[in-house]
Amino acid sequence: MSNASLDEIQELIQKLSGELGDMSEAASRHIDDLHVAVNNVASHVLAIEAVLTQVAQKVDVDEAAAVQWIRDKTAAYAEDSSESSAAEGIVKSLLGNEE
Repeated sequence: MSNASLDEIQELIQKLSGELGDMSEAASRHIDDLHVAVNNVASHVLAIEAVLTQVAQKVDVDEAAAVQWIRDKTAAYAEDSSESSAAEGIVKSLLGNEE
Protein backbone atom coordinates (compact mmCIF):
# COMPACT_ATOMS: atom_id res chain seq x y z
CA MET A 1 0.00 0.00 0.00
CA SER A 2 1.43 3.38 -0.94
CA ASN A 3 2.00 6.26 1.43
CA ALA A 4 -0.64 8.21 -0.49
CA SER A 5 -3.22 5.51 0.26
CA LEU A 6 -2.25 5.42 3.92
CA ASP A 7 -2.48 9.20 4.10
CA GLU A 8 -5.93 9.09 2.51
CA ILE A 9 -7.08 6.44 4.99
CA GLN A 10 -5.68 8.42 7.91
CA GLU A 11 -7.42 11.56 6.63
CA LEU A 12 -10.74 9.68 6.30
CA ILE A 13 -10.36 8.28 9.82
CA GLN A 14 -9.71 11.75 11.21
CA LYS A 15 -12.69 13.14 9.32
CA LEU A 16 -14.90 10.32 10.61
CA SER A 17 -13.63 10.88 14.13
CA GLY A 18 -14.49 14.58 13.90
CA GLU A 19 -17.96 13.82 12.54
CA LEU A 20 -18.59 11.30 15.32
CA GLY A 21 -17.52 13.92 17.85
CA ASP A 22 -19.94 16.43 16.32
CA MET A 23 -22.75 13.86 16.43
CA SER A 24 -21.96 13.10 20.06
CA GLU A 25 -22.08 16.79 20.99
CA ALA A 26 -25.41 17.20 19.17
CA ALA A 27 -26.85 14.17 20.96
CA SER A 28 -25.64 15.51 24.28
CA ARG A 29 -27.31 18.89 23.64
CA HIS A 30 -30.50 17.09 22.65
CA ILE A 31 -30.46 15.06 25.87
CA ASP A 32 -29.89 18.24 27.87
CA ASP A 33 -32.88 19.88 26.13
CA LEU A 34 -35.05 16.84 26.88
CA HIS A 35 -33.95 16.91 30.53
CA VAL A 36 -34.99 20.57 30.81
CA ALA A 37 -38.35 19.79 29.17
CA VAL A 38 -39.02 16.85 31.51
CA ASN A 39 -38.14 18.99 34.53
CA ASN A 40 -40.54 21.69 33.30
CA VAL A 41 -43.37 19.18 32.89
CA ALA A 42 -42.64 17.64 36.30
CA SER A 43 -42.67 21.08 37.93
CA HIS A 44 -46.01 21.95 36.35
CA VAL A 45 -47.54 18.62 37.38
CA LEU A 46 -46.30 19.05 40.95
CA ALA A 47 -47.76 22.57 41.10
CA ILE A 48 -51.10 21.32 39.76
CA GLU A 49 -51.10 18.49 42.32
CA ALA A 50 -50.44 20.97 45.11
CA VAL A 51 -53.38 23.15 44.07
CA LEU A 52 -55.71 20.19 43.48
CA THR A 53 -54.87 18.74 46.88
CA GLN A 54 -55.93 22.00 48.48
CA VAL A 55 -59.12 22.10 46.40
CA ALA A 56 -59.93 18.46 47.25
CA GLN A 57 -59.76 19.32 50.96
CA LYS A 58 -62.53 21.89 50.48
CA VAL A 59 -64.69 20.26 47.81
CA ASP A 60 -66.28 16.83 47.94
CA VAL A 61 -64.59 14.77 45.21
CA ASP A 62 -66.04 11.40 44.26
CA GLU A 63 -62.99 9.15 44.23
CA ALA A 64 -64.81 6.28 42.55
CA ALA A 65 -66.01 8.58 39.76
CA ALA A 66 -62.47 9.91 39.26
CA VAL A 67 -61.08 6.38 39.07
CA GLN A 68 -63.80 5.37 36.61
CA TRP A 69 -63.03 8.42 34.48
CA ILE A 70 -59.38 7.31 34.30
CA ARG A 71 -60.41 3.77 33.37
CA ASP A 72 -62.79 5.03 30.68
CA LYS A 73 -60.13 7.30 29.16
CA THR A 74 -57.40 4.64 29.22
CA ALA A 75 -59.42 1.51 28.42
CA ALA A 76 -58.06 1.29 24.88
CA TYR A 77 -54.49 1.19 26.20
CA ALA A 78 -54.94 -0.93 29.33
CA GLU A 79 -53.62 -4.47 29.21
CA ASP A 80 -55.58 -5.58 32.27
CA SER A 81 -58.45 -3.36 33.37
CA SER A 82 -58.65 -5.14 36.75
CA GLU A 83 -55.28 -3.73 37.83
CA SER A 84 -55.20 -0.21 39.16
CA SER A 85 -53.01 2.21 37.27
CA ALA A 86 -50.48 4.67 38.58
CA ALA A 87 -53.02 7.41 37.82
CA GLU A 88 -55.56 5.73 40.08
CA GLY A 89 -53.00 5.62 42.88
CA ILE A 90 -52.30 9.31 42.38
CA VAL A 91 -56.04 10.08 42.65
CA LYS A 92 -56.13 8.25 45.98
CA SER A 93 -53.03 10.09 47.12
CA LEU A 94 -54.36 13.51 46.12
CA LEU A 95 -57.59 12.78 47.99
CA GLY A 96 -55.66 11.64 51.07
CA ASN A 97 -56.73 8.02 50.73
CA GLU A 98 -53.36 6.35 50.26
CA GLU A 99 -53.41 2.64 50.95
